[in-house]
Amino acid sequence: MTLAIQEDEKRFFINNEKGEMIAEISFVPSGEKLSIIDHTYVDDVLQGQGVGKKLVALVVDKMRKEHRKIIPLCPFAKHQFDVTPEYQDIRQ
Repeated sequence: MTLAIQEDEKRFFINNEKGEMIAEISFVPSGEKLSIIDHTYVDDVLQGQGVGKKLVALVVDKMRKEHRKIIPLCPFAKHQFDVTPEYQDIRQ
């Protein structure tokens, strides 16, 4: 099963073949130079596949391109920032 990660203005997400959302990370701009990761969700069918980590990495890449810092308020994202030294340059 190959599922495409989609993107809209404030999130990356994955829908299953029925169109149901099974993974998501949402982020909210805060001023001109910050974004807040406020929510991460991965359905049980995707657990253990590194989907959550991939979603965090996509937000990090996007915010680096936009020259924004990230405040990881979501507990999962905060943990990923805590254990990933490569993210420290973009963390607010």
